[in-house]
Amino acid sequence: FALCLLAMPLRVNAANTSNFQQTINGGSLSIDIVNATTYVPVGSPGVVFPAATFSFTCQTNTATLGTATEAIYIKNPDASDTGWVASIAGSSPTAIWDRAGVDYDFNDSSGSGCTDGADADSLGGQMTIDASVGTLAIGACASCATTNITKGSSTAFVEGTTNSITLLNAAAASSDIGDWKFTGVSVSQKIPAEQPAASDYDINMVVSIVAQ
Repeated sequence: FALCLLAMPLRVNAANTSNFQQTINGGSLSIDIVNATTYVPVGSPGVVFPAATFSFTCQTNTATLGTATEAIYIKNPDASDTGWVASIAGSSPTAIWDRAGVDYDFNDSSGSGCTDGADADSLGGQMTIDASVGTLAIGACASCATTNITKGSSTAFVEGTTNSITLLNAAAASSDIGDWKFTGVSVSQKIPAEQPAASDYDINMVVSIVAQ
C-alpha cells in the first residue's frame, strides 16, 4: 500500500498582550503669582499701597505681598533635590517709583530712606521686605510639607549692595516634590518729605527662584 503524508501548516499564535511604555519627566522649578484657591496665574499681578497723604516729613507706607487672590506660588516637580531660594528684586537696581513729574527711589539708604542720595533724577526713598511675617502653606500636593523651608527676615533694599531680598529658603532636606503658596509678606516704603502728590506712582518688582 502507499503511505500518504500530508504536510500540515504550522500555526504561530500572536501575543495577545501589547507592551505600553511612557516616561514622566520632572518639571521645572517655578514661581508665579496665582489665585490661592484655584492656582490660576494672575494676568496682571500687583500690590496696591493704601493712599498716603502729602507730608512735610518723611513717612512710611505699608502694603501686603501675597493674598488669597494673588498668592506667591512655588512648584518643585522633582526639579531640584538640593533645595531652592525664592527672592524679590526691582526690575533693575536703578528702578524708581515713576510718575510724570518728580520720581523717588525704592533702594536709597541715605538718611534711612528719608533723604536724597546719589540719584540726581529722584529723591530718596527705601523699600523694606519682611517675609518673616508671611504665611507658608502647602499647595495642591497633599503629601508635601513646609518643613525645612525658612522665611526670609526683614531686609531693606540698598542699591548696589542689597539688590535682591530672600523670601523663602528651602534646604536640601525640604521636599523634593511639592508646591507651596506664600502670603502675607509685609512691604513698607519710606516716602521722602514733601514728595509731590500724585495718583500714578508705580514700580515693577520681580519674584524669582533658583535651585541651591
